[in-house]
Amino acid sequence: MIGAIIVLILAVIFIRNTPKEIEYIETEQAFIRNGLSTNTSKRSIDLNQILDGGPGKDGIPSINNPNFIPIRESDIPDDTLGILVQSEMENKFYPYNILVWHEIVNDTIDDTPISITFCPLCGSAIVFERQNMTFGVSGKLFESNLLMYDDLTESLWSQALGEAVVGDKLGVKLNIYQSDIITQGEAERSFPNAISLSTDTGSNRNYSLYPYGDYNESESLIFSTSIDDKRFPPKTLLYVVPNNNSSIAFVREDLLKSMVAEKSGVKVEVQNDGTIKAMRDNINLPGYTEMWFSWSTHHQEDGTIWSN
Repeated sequence: MIGAIIVLILAVIFIRNTPKEIEYIETEQAFIRNGLSTNTSKRSIDLNQILDGGPGKDGIPSINNPNFIPIRESDIPDDTLGILVQSEMENKFYPYNILVWHEIVNDTIDDTPISITFCPLCGSAIVFERQNMTFGVSGKLFESNLLMYDDLTESLWSQALGEAVVGDKLGVKLNIYQSDIITQGEAERSFPNAISLSTDTGSNRNYSLYPYGDYNESESLIFSTSIDDKRFPPKTLLYVVPNNNSSIAFVREDLLKSMVAEKSGVKVEVQNDGTIKAMRDNINLPGYTEMWFSWSTHHQEDGTIWSN
């Protein structure tokens, strides 16, 4: 009797709902099972293109109460890359060997709430002004890129786009906060008073171990993307500058050699301390780092590339 009732209920669902509505119901249930309460009826991307990265929601734990140590006391190898965030009052360094295990650090600099985000699959190191939200790792990916979720609505945000793509915050964009990537050694020499993110994170992780093997050197991707632009090797690192409604990408290795470049009215210069600065009409523009395959996938329509 119970089995017959269940069959009847399922039949009613399939009769009353279109294939798209059925897809929505199935996807909504999948999100709930994954611990997310995202409103999937509001979306700008195809839900079928959202993949599970492996760990579920918070399986990769964000750092929400970061601890810091003086950078000169850090025992991180000098060649370790990290994200440097500068302000008038302080300089903070977030090493990749910690970020690779957490992907998001919710922090504050000069009273500005920021989220330091890093997607190991895309080499995308982007700092956002997080407004009144705290971000976490959803465990889901879009175009191989990190999908973050906010603590207010659990909307999903594309890190590469800096925009909510599913949920009640749909279409809301985050402001980018200026940052750059340099090595631990460069940071210590150029910014001796900087503080560095401590391995005292509250999580049990082996921060001396890199969990992705030779991924950065290999041309293969773990998760495929919808676009395969072969103008550059897929893992080529870019320095990206948003410019009004467009995105300008500079091949980072070439830029570090030439020291100065200009594209579409944006002038970019390598500073004496090893960081990169961009300006347009004497106004500073924030930039970030991302691999070619990810940037070209997300910015086929609005992207411009510079190379030496």
